[in-house]
Amino acid sequence: MQLGSEAKKIDKVKALQIEELGQKAWQSKVSDPSYAQAWADIEAVETQIDRIKEHSRSLQDNLNRVSTERENLTIDFDNQISQLELQRKDTESKLKQAQSALHQLDTDIDALASQKSTIQHEIKATRTDLINTEGSDEPDRQDILISLNARLDGLVSQLLEVSNDEPELAARIPSYQSEVLALNARVTELSDQARRLEGQKSQELEPLNLQVEALEKQLRTKSEEIKDLQGKMEPMIKSLGYQIDTARPSSEVLQEQYNLLDATYQKLANTTQERTEIDSKLEELDKTASRNFYLLILIGIIVLVLGTLMIAGVL
Repeated sequence: MQLGSEAKKIDKVKALQIEELGQKAWQSKVSDPSYAQAWADIEAVETQIDRIKEHSRSLQDNLNRVSTERENLTIDFDNQISQLELQRKDTESKLKQAQSALHQLDTDIDALASQKSTIQHEIKATRTDLINTEGSDEPDRQDILISLNARLDGLVSQLLEVSNDEPELAARIPSYQSEVLALNARVTELSDQARRLEGQKSQELEPLNLQVEALEKQLRTKSEEIKDLQGKMEPMIKSLGYQIDTARPSSEVLQEQYNLLDATYQKLANTTQERTEIDSKLEELDKTASRNFYLLILIGIIVLVLGTLMIAGVL
């Protein structure tokens, strides 16, 4: 059993060495007429692989070109869109400032109107006080009248000043409103331009994306074809080793493999011889044991017969 197991191990080593012989011969291009057909079959598969690889290189070049074109187009559109976004943000900032200024102007006008109303109310009240004071018999009536007249003059001056400021502020409203409208329209315009560019970008990128997708799919297909052919080629090269081992073409490159195989064959032969000798000895022992077994049976029969005769009184 031990020798049988050893022989199986040596057989596995031999098989691996023969496969390595085929691989090394193929890598080193050691051909020979004795295995020309097998060699030609492998070369045919290799030619197929080379053609597919050449096609794959062409596909890869096209993919690189289209990818670069797509990248440049994307960068160009992105730069334009970024510029529009910067302009839009700057315009929105100006719009907020203009809206704030318009709101402040409206607030100032409302404040003036409120102030004007307050002054008018105070003027009315002062005039009422004047009328009442003129009809009174207060001892300091004259001083009160002087004070009320002075107050009235001051209020009239304030009213005149406010009345003059109010139209001046109101006159600014149209220009402020125009600026807000213009800036708002500019923000809308810039947003529309950015959207149009996004749409144009998508439209121009679509055929390039389709080309990239198609080329990548073709490359994957070619890669699978190469993988399949290489899978087919590998066992062909390994099996070539058996024909090379039989032919043993002269080659310094393969000499080391030959030596390894010769050593393995010798080891296998020794193991086989040992097993044969042991089997022979076991066979001889089996024959001797068989003869002894039959001899014992014969002796037993003779003893039995003699015993029977003696009992019968024959002997």
